[in-house]
Amino acid sequence: MTTSSKKSSSTELLAARIYEIICQRQLAANTHLKEMQFANELKVSRTPIRAAFSQLQEQGLLIRKPNQGFFLAADVPSDPGALKLSPATSDSLSPLCYQIGQDYLNGHISKAMVENDLINKYQVNRKSLQEALIAMEKEGWLTRSLGYGWEFKEFISSPKAYAQSYRFRQLIESEALREPGYFVDHAKLHMLKLAQHDILNHTDKLVSAAQMFNAGVLFHETIVGLSGNVFLLDALQRVNRLRRLIEYNVHSKRSIPKTECEEHLQLIELIDSNKLEQAAAFLHKHLERAAKEKEQIASELFSYSVSSSSIG
Repeated sequence: MTTSSKKSSSTELLAARIYEIICQRQLAANTHLKEMQFANELKVSRTPIRAAFSQLQEQGLLIRKPNQGFFLAADVPSDPGALKLSPATSDSLSPLCYQIGQDYLNGHISKAMVENDLINKYQVNRKSLQEALIAMEKEGWLTRSLGYGWEFKEFISSPKAYAQSYRFRQLIESEALREPGYFVDHAKLHMLKLAQHDILNHTDKLVSAAQMFNAGVLFHETIVGLSGNVFLLDALQRVNRLRRLIEYNVHSKRSIPKTECEEHLQLIELIDSNKLEQAAAFLHKHLERAAKEKEQIASELFSYSVSSSSIG
């Protein structure tokens, strides 16, 4: 995640929180939204509030009047889910990508594939299929073979590699907190705290495994990003792209991760108090616990995706 996208993510968290407040209070059209009022309520300065208002304006939810400020637009949906995330934090892979990946995990297609077989199976044209396969290649799920062949990478169906990914995360995420240039950004930490409380207080809003996974990715990438070490952040982003397909399946079989959110909040408090060494040790244990829980669920998935399966 680049610096600009991290800023975008923080703004989106705040915009989502503001819009949720608007919906909860059932504010009428043309209601004047005052920056200072929201800044005081959400415990941030007026600058991030203004940025969040601007994002809501871009989506047609607010209107800006010269020399007056922001007002609630007419006919605004009362559902907080109406707020759209930008590509920086939303899922850019097509449904076809997940369908192919899911079929592989379920043992319905083989590790090695050819485009013609996939075209026949999914009843799509070659252009649509190739776009999906190229997107999956960029995520690190596939590699090209000779001609029109493709092959799933070992990580996608390897219990050993999945466990290794968590041990790798324990190394780099903990060390990020020990970086000499680690910057404790209280505003970003506050946004992360709001997001975790929203998950705990409104579990019904996390309607998909994708949302649960993306919330975790945003949290951990923000924590690592504050280190200022671009290599650590890039490494984490690569791992997250690789494990996305597996994690979507794992999250779909989990209850709302209350313990995970509570541990995230404890980690935020440690970082916010500048107790970075304690935070590093806590984060290591947090990932270790999560790995044990998820590896049990993932082992069931890996038992389905066997190399001998065929397209059918």
